[in-house]
Amino acid sequence: MAKPDALRRLGGGRWETKDGRFGIEPQSGTWVVVDTTQMNEFGLPLVRGPYPSLGAAREAIDAARTEGPIQSPLADRIERAGREAPKGPAAASLGTRVALPATPPKRPAEPKPSPEPAWLRPLQAGDRRRAKELIARLEGLHVADAEAVVRSEIVDREPALARLALERRFGAIAASTDSPRTAVLAAIELILSGEDADVGATWRLVDERDRRIDRLDGGS
Repeated sequence: MAKPDALRRLGGGRWETKDGRFGIEPQSGTWVVVDTTQMNEFGLPLVRGPYPSLGAAREAIDAARTEGPIQSPLADRIERAGREAPKGPAAASLGTRVALPATPPKRPAEPKPSPEPAWLRPLQAGDRRRAKELIARLEGLHVADAEAVVRSEIVDREPALARLALERRFGAIAASTDSPRTAVLAAIELILSGEDADVGATWRLVDERDRRIDRLDGGS
C-alpha cells in the first residue's frame, strides 16, 4: 500500500499526496504546500511556505503530519482588532460591515443599439444598405440631422446629399477667406467640380438643354 505522503504528479508543476490532503505548487521559483484540512482566516485552504525546493516542500509535509494545526500570522491581528473594536451600536454596525463579503464593482451596462428607423424597413435591401452606410458616413462627419438628410435622399428622391455638400463647402470657403474675389472663385470651382468625396455626393451644372457646364472660361 502506498504511503500517504507518496506524491503523484498532477501536471503544470503541481503534486499531490496520495491521500489528497496536501498539494505542492510552484510559486515564483519556489514551492508552497497547500493543506486542504486546515483553513486560513478567509476560509481558504492553508498555504505553507514558500520552500526553496521540491524536497524541502516534501519535508514540510512530513513535519505537518506530526505537528498540530498552525495559526495564521494574521490571526493575532484579527483577534486584537476584535478586542479593540468599539462596543454598542457602533460595534454592531462595524461588525456588520466586516462580516459582509466585498461587493464586486458593477459593470457598466452596455449601451443598447439604437432602434432601426421605421422608414428603413419598407426599402429594398440595396437601398436599405446604402441608407445605413450614408447615415454612418454623415454621423462620422458630425452632421446633426444625418438621418433626415439620408431619408430625403433615399425616400423622397431629393438631392439632399448634394445640397448638404454645397452648404458645408460654401461655409468652409466663407470661413477661410476675407477676400470676396477669392471666395467667389473657390465657390465656382466647387460647383464645377461636381463632387464631395467626404459626403459621398455628386452633382452637375447644366443648361436648359441638359448640356453639362464644366468650365466658365467662355470657351477660350
